[in-house]
Amino acid sequence: MRSRRKTGIEDARLPALSRRALIAGTSVVAFGTASPAAASVTLPPASVVASDVAARRCRNWLAVDAQIERLQSRWAKLESWLIREHSWCNLTSAEQQALPWSKELRDIDGILDTLFDKRERLLGAIPDSASVSFEAIIARLAVLERLIWPEDHPEAHAMIARSRQDLIALSADSQHGVFGA
Repeated sequence: MRSRRKTGIEDARLPALSRRALIAGTSVVAFGTASPAAASVTLPPASVVASDVAARRCRNWLAVDAQIERLQSRWAKLESWLIREHSWCNLTSAEQQALPWSKELRDIDGILDTLFDKRERLLGAIPDSASVSFEAIIARLAVLERLIWPEDHPEAHAMIARSRQDLIALSADSQHGVFGA
């Protein structure tokens, strides 16, 4: 997972859901009940807590991934500028190190190494967390959308993105009483 998309940073914010909408929507999805209010009584509180853990893990992964992308973008811009303005590629290693901007490149490399490791650890924890809410499922799909490159798998990426958008719409509908809360 060391490489990322070439451009673009999507907003990693997820829609805010009320506790009532979360329980009602989750009940409909989980139990297929026509009356979400009745089904929510059978939903154990641990499931809601587990869902919060899943959503939090995904949000943390997305935040680290966005930070990596920003740093990679800064590194690329700085390197391009050094190539253009200082013939970076034609300099010896000692000459490169003498330029004040080389320290920033080294710093970015060190931070990226740390963030790559952190992102891998966070990704490893996501499958272990239950997704019993719209928020958690939407967050998990947002992670998948970042992991699957549209250039490599356009159909899979499009299905993931569309599913995430559909769930966002469904969760908004559940907040407005479409599920009959």
